[in-house]
This record gives sequence, C-alpha cells and structure tokens, in this order.
Amino acid sequence: MENDRQRLIADLSLLAVAIVWGTTFVVVKESLESTPVFAYLFYRFAIAFLVLSPWFYTRRKQLNAGLIRSGILLGLLYFGAFGTQTLGLASIGASISAFLTGLYVVLVPLAAWSLFGRRPRHTALYASVLALIGLWFLTAPQDSNGALRLGTGEWLTLLCALLFALHIVATDHFTRRYDTWLLVGVQFLTVTLLSGLSSLLFEPFTWPKVWNDQLLFSLAITGVFATAFALLVQTRMQRYTTPTRTAIIFAMEPVSAAFFGVLYAGEDLSLSQVLGGMLIVAAMLLAEWGGVRSKE
Repeated sequence: MENDRQRLIADLSLLAVAIVWGTTFVVVKESLESTPVFAYLFYRFAIAFLVLSPWFYTRRKQLNAGLIRSGILLGLLYFGAFGTQTLGLASIGASISAFLTGLYVVLVPLAAWSLFGRRPRHTALYASVLALIGLWFLTAPQDSNGALRLGTGEWLTLLCALLFALHIVATDHFTRRYDTWLLVGVQFLTVTLLSGLSSLLFEPFTWPKVWNDQLLFSLAITGVFATAFALLVQTRMQRYTTPTRTAIIFAMEPVSAAFFGVLYAGEDLSLSQVLGGMLIVAAMLLAEWGGVRSKE
C-alpha cells in the first residue's frame, strides 16, 4: 500500500513537471528575440543553482568523487539537451519544438536497452515507425509534394530529444545512489559554467543589453519552476517509478506546449501538423505502455 501511495505521488509530481515544461516553450522563444541562447541558459541555471544553494551548502560534507562525476555527466547531458533545444527553438515554432523534443519518450526504452541491456518489447519498435510517420506529417510543407523537410532547427531538436532520453535513463541509474539535492546542484553548476563559457566564446554579449519585464519574468519562471523545481522533482521521484513510466507522463509536455502555443502565442497548426503531433504522442504512449507492461 505504501509503495502504491509513493508511486501515485511520484506520478502526480512528474505530471506537474511535464505541464510546467510545456508552458515554457513560448516564454523562452520570446526571450530569444533579445537574448542569445547561451547567455539565457547561463542566467536560467545560475538562478536555479542559487535557489538550491542553501540546501546544497548544508549537505556539502556528503560530496564525494562518485557523486561529482555522476552530477557532471548528468550536467553535460542536460547542457547538451537544453542547448540544442534552445538553439533549435530560435528558428522553429514552439509547438513543433515541443513535439520533436517529445520524441525522447520513444527513445528512452532504446537507450535503456543499449546502455543497460533492458531489451524493449515489440511495441517500442512499432512505436518508432509510427513516430517517423508522425514526423513526416509534422515537418513536410504543404507544397513539397511529399518531400520531408528537416532544417537546422529540426535536426537540433531531434538531437535534443536523444540527449533528454539519455538524461532520463542516467537519472534513473544515479538517483538511487546519491543525495538528490547534491546531485541536482552539481548538474546546475555544470550547466551554468558551460553556458557562461559558451556565451563568452561564441556570442556577441553575455550581459543582456535590456532587462525588460518579459526577460525577467521568463528567467524567474524557467529558473525557479521549470529548472530548480522540475529537476528536483524528477530526480527525487524517479526512484519510486521506472524510466518508462516517467516517459509516459512526460508525453504530456508536447501536448501542454501545443495548447499554450496556440492559446497564448497565436501559433497556427495545419491539419497535417495536428495529425503528425497526434501520431507522435500516440507513438510515445504505445512505446512506453509496452515498456511498463514488461516490468509490472
């Protein structure tokens, strides 16, 4: 009974994370119109680390080499995922970005198989084909005579999906071994340092030229809720569930993003794009439903 209660709390908490993540696509896209990608990520993760720092400081004596290495690895995956996602978001719509990012749900069982030998069920393979069909409907332009269009933004976001899948599987592996606050804190510090260095090396400026209300609101929302709160919840709650069950719940992220993209940003989705998005979400659920059934 206690395990069932813990799993329910974990599922509801992860659902909240997915919804919060979905709402940030539009907010981040607006901020990128005035702030370079890595500069934005630097401030976002610096805020998240500052929020976490009091708890990180009180637990600092529990730091050890294994925890630091694991946190840095997770931070590298997180930096790569958010970096490619945010770069891609600068050239594609928030809804499209959310759906393509959501492909990590299909990739999770494949990553678990390649890294830890957890062979996926046939449903995961069927879901991959379904996701490819959905991707075609989502990205093919109306006047292309059926040609598949994958621009730089789309490719970057697909790479982001792969990195998020690896992060979910790695989080499941490490969160059962180390303190949540310290593991997340090392991740945040890693992403902050890498983002700051990348901004200094590759971008025209790191310190924003204008600190307007929109940018401040965006950093507050993404830094506190979509980063500090979200990753703490994910890292803490994944120990009570499985990577595949986590991925099922995270399938709500692209649905949430599409809803807010249309409702608040006035983005338009064609019928074929809606169909493509529905097929991708269906593929996510099919792949993870099969993965969960194989373990429960």
